[in-house]
Amino acid sequence: MSELSLGHLLSNEYVIPVFLLTIFLASLIASKVKIPYTMILVAIGISISIVNFTGHGIPNISGFKVDPKLILYFVIPPLIFEAMMKIDREQFKKIRISSLMLSTAGVGVATIVGGFLLSYLAGLPTIVAFAFAALIAPTDAAIVIEVFKRVKVPSQLAMLMESEASFNDAAGAIIFSSIIALSIAQGSLLSPSSTEINVNILETIGRFALVFGGGIAIGIGLAMGSQFLHRLLEDPFSETALSVAVLFGAVIIANALGLSGLVAAASAGLWFGVIMRKPHIISEKVRAYTSNFWEMIAFFANSVAFLYLGLSMDIVRIGQNLPLIALAVVIVLAARAASTYPILAATNRFTKEKTPNTWRHVIMIGGMRGALSVALVATLPDSEFKEILKTITFGVVLASLIIQYPILSRYIKKSFPEESQETKI
Repeated sequence: MSELSLGHLLSNEYVIPVFLLTIFLASLIASKVKIPYTMILVAIGISISIVNFTGHGIPNISGFKVDPKLILYFVIPPLIFEAMMKIDREQFKKIRISSLMLSTAGVGVATIVGGFLLSYLAGLPTIVAFAFAALIAPTDAAIVIEVFKRVKVPSQLAMLMESEASFNDAAGAIIFSSIIALSIAQGSLLSPSSTEINVNILETIGRFALVFGGGIAIGIGLAMGSQFLHRLLEDPFSETALSVAVLFGAVIIANALGLSGLVAAASAGLWFGVIMRKPHIISEKVRAYTSNFWEMIAFFANSVAFLYLGLSMDIVRIGQNLPLIALAVVIVLAARAASTYPILAATNRFTKEKTPNTWRHVIMIGGMRGALSVALVATLPDSEFKEILKTITFGVVLASLIIQYPILSRYIKKSFPEESQETKI
């Protein structure tokens, strides 16, 4: 048998072993240098992209690429499901208004503010400005969940940010797809110089409510239905398989009906967490087995998401557009501030949900972007419109990883010294 080449290793049958080896390598390095293994995965992905660009191309690198729809439909949903199933419903009630307001109205406000600022300050075409503002407005569930596994904050604050990230992924995807649909209808997708977006506000709000609310109904409906089946089962393998069927059944059905599969995943996870805490439905043995299973699935999904980020980065285009990207980073942060501070101030004043100023700063700084934004822009058909969006999206996501994460970690350690010790990998 001839010696295996790098090209052979990247052929289809070797992708999974190479992927697992990459995760092991990233985890090993992370344990030595105290850098999150996910950031190392991003660096590995970027390194592969750079090597390929230099002309020393890695054979079969195209076989290593990940379809963005795979990220949207099969990688992000397990992350959301696993995070939401850990949330205690009684604890969630204490922050549910803030969470839902940030993940719906907050995304809308950030899109509007970001769109106008990008249009007037950065000089981007209106359709490009608002499309980018929509896809970059939601915080990334994979990154937020990873952050709060490593740096500790009050559990209620972590729950607020994780639940916001789980729901606002869907909100951003819905608003982005609506803008793209409008641009196609108006013929501006291939010619992004259009200066107008003709939007029927009431129709858009109604569609958003249907897609978001429908996703909730599908997720909770399937999870509630599975509750009766769990009563009939006692085998850990069967009950865990049922939870997998509930998650992907909810995602597939919701997407097929034109509803939000990501919201369905979040609501199914939240309700499954309720079922998990009922010993007369799910035994302690099954609960432990299922929890371990979903933690492992979330680990691999997280690894895929961050490696995908690295492989997707076009460092050359980012370098060529640094001034525009730097301005976009500032505008994205301004839009995040414009959406979070007023909403949290309102819920703090008019509801029983209290968010101290320190919490609000963490929520604002912790609004990091990641795989969802990259996957959304990658689903667009090839055009000048897509190339502009890709460049600024990649730049802002990369800045979020290498700038916001360290700032957030330092701020948390300073603000919560008794809780914010980093956990070891």
